[in-house]
Amino acid sequence: MSETSLIRAAQSGDSDAFTQLVQLYSADAFRTASMVLRDHTEVEDVVQEAFLTCFRKLHTFRMESSFKTWLYRIVVNLCYDRLRKQNRDSLAMHKISNNPVTRNGDMAEVEQRLDLKETISTLSPEHRLVLTLFYGNDFGVQKVAEVLGIPVGTVKSRLNSARNLLREKLERGNEYAL
Repeated sequence: MSETSLIRAAQSGDSDAFTQLVQLYSADAFRTASMVLRDHTEVEDVVQEAFLTCFRKLHTFRMESSFKTWLYRIVVNLCYDRLRKQNRDSLAMHKISNNPVTRNGDMAEVEQRLDLKETISTLSPEHRLVLTLFYGNDFGVQKVAEVLGIPVGTVKSRLNSARNLLREKLERGNEYAL
């Protein structure tokens, strides 16, 4: 069943159709929220609240954008609301498994990914979110702008700033490792 068919069925009261929408987009919603909030419990709460909001307001969805874009906008707004309400810009990063497994067991590769993840976690929520949507979810600049409700130029600027900050921080970290 297509996304449009699922949405129309869910708008007509078909709970199975809405369940399928949740299954389709929950991983992406979780990934997006985790890059802003980074605390596993907070992320779960926001994603659950986002889908509850979608369910309650599904009748207002006019198909002018994709369901995914609409959902991401709700997730992002709830994340920012949560940050403002709790007055915390840097929440604890969700715990990484103690036994990361890679295809070939290369611990250097694991350490590099952990360094990158840790470095990304030091960026502002705005930079983390733009990076996540652009790279993690393979959204184009225009789609990121739609989801965040900001101009394309702002997305480009944040991406550029985030990349430069990452480069600087990673280079500084490598200097200390030598």
